[in-house]
Amino acid sequence: MPLPRDKTAGFSIIEVLVAFAILSMVVTLCLQVYAGSAKTEAMARWSEEAHVVLRDRLAVLATLELQPGQQANGVAAEGLRWTVLAGQPVGDGNAGNGRHVVWFTAQVTDPTGRIYTASTSRWLGEIFPEAAQ
Repeated sequence: MPLPRDKTAGFSIIEVLVAFAILSMVVTLCLQVYAGSAKTEAMARWSEEAHVVLRDRLAVLATLELQPGQQANGVAAEGLRWTVLAGQPVGDGNAGNGRHVVWFTAQVTDPTGRIYTASTSRWLGEIFPEAAQ
């Protein structure tokens, strides 16, 4: 004698479709969170690299051999473009003490187009030859 079939056993097609729709939404949300975190991580890495290049360029001002009003350009690792500008001397150099200050501005542009800027100042005789006064 065959066993009677229970018509309530198993899932209906509607239940399967609803479960699939919920699963699809959860997977989509997880992928969006992952993509956002990957983008944020990349931006943080570019920012860190750009700040290292800024510090490096400002630390080696004497080797750039810039005269007041000149600029130097280059490309650092991983496509970071940098520019260092030596400003015009300012200060009381006419008093005989040669106390001109020169501002240096370094700028780094990352591959996404974000710009990072840092500045420092030096006495004129500290970086440039005394004849430049």
